[in-house]
Amino acid sequence: MADKNPIITVDLNMFSQDAEAKTTEANKVAKSLGISDEALAKVEDFKQALTEHNAWDLPFMGYVNEDGYGYAYVPDAAITMNPYWDAHKEFMNLPEDVQTAFAIRMLFTHRPVDRYGADMFLHYHRGFQVNFIGSGANKY
Repeated sequence: MADKNPIITVDLNMFSQDAEAKTTEANKVAKSLGISDEALAKVEDFKQALTEHNAWDLPFMGYVNEDGYGYAYVPDAAITMNPYWDAHKEFMNLPEDVQTAFAIRMLFTHRPVDRYGADMFLHYHRGFQVNFIGSGANKY
């Protein structure tokens, strides 16, 4: 990746955009960090796997909101049954650039659980700083 500790800026106004606009912006950010088109294509494959296993509502990046205590890393909280599938394990088995690109994509989603899980993943696993800007942006 280009910088050792890059800053990723996410404008809250993107959350009201359509999926194509959010994907375009997330891919632009990912490419600016040196992530390839091949890695971005694998993001789509993992999205499909999440859909096939009905795992979108699980903390597949590993971070769970602990009811008012903040986010905690809980690597075994993203398991589906019938069939058994460990979404976090599958996420962690992706190549590092695909994990990073996927987390960047989730920064632009309308779902706070995915957005903040991605923020934690990028901070603790990649050393990135995420800067949310706009009205109502959390600063910590």
